[in-house]
Amino acid sequence: MLREDYQREKSKNTSVAASAESSTVQLEGERNAAMAEAEDLRQQLVASLADVEVARSDTNRVMTGNNNLQGALEALQGEREAELSMLEEQRMEADEATAAAHAATLAATHEANTAHIREIQQASDEALKKTMEEQKQLEAKLETFRAENVQMRRSLDEAIHRLQTTQEDVIDRTLMKNILLDWLMKTNAKEKKPILEVMASVLHFTEEEKQKVHIDDRHIALGKVMGPFPPSKADMQHLEGDNVREKWVNFLLAETDDD
Repeated sequence: MLREDYQREKSKNTSVAASAESSTVQLEGERNAAMAEAEDLRQQLVASLADVEVARSDTNRVMTGNNNLQGALEALQGEREAELSMLEEQRMEADEATAAAHAATLAATHEANTAHIREIQQASDEALKKTMEEQKQLEAKLETFRAENVQMRRSLDEAIHRLQTTQEDVIDRTLMKNILLDWLMKTNAKEKKPILEVMASVLHFTEEEKQKVHIDDRHIALGKVMGPFPPSKADMQHLEGDNVREKWVNFLLAETDDD
């Protein structure tokens, strides 16, 4: 029985030893693998440190370049600001010179315009004064013409009234003067003939005298009115005519109407 226990214990120990040896071999394999991995990691670390050193060197070089570039940019910016300041001063000086020139030109133009306006105003005042004087003269002439027209109408009315109220051969000198002036003022023979016919009737031209002035009795209806005067057929209050000749002719035509 002890032998059996010994054998079992021995077998057990052998099994434990085999297991331990197997574990040792496995552990050595794992250890070797871990050491290899550690070596690989170490090499990667060395490479990474080298890369970091290169990157640090590149960074330093880039930072130095950036510092140099920043300095150059600041220098350019200073120069540009100086140039801009100088250009701004030049522009301000040019603007001031231009403004002064414009002000001088404007003042000269204003002075010239003021003098021109003064001359125009003076000429206008003189023209207005002359026009007012001419207007006064025309008003005086118009008043004179009105008075003469009133006197002429009064003379015509008196002459017509005398012709209606008397059978005597009376001719108003003012009436005859106006008829003669009207005839002399006409330049057309056709316009003169009716006035000449009226004059011939008023002055009792003979047939021989009428022929001398080329008046045909067939065209003179006015000669019939110079005999004894019947009651007037004309409306003396509404006798038509703008002048002595027209009023006189309308009166004679009304008197010689055969109705």
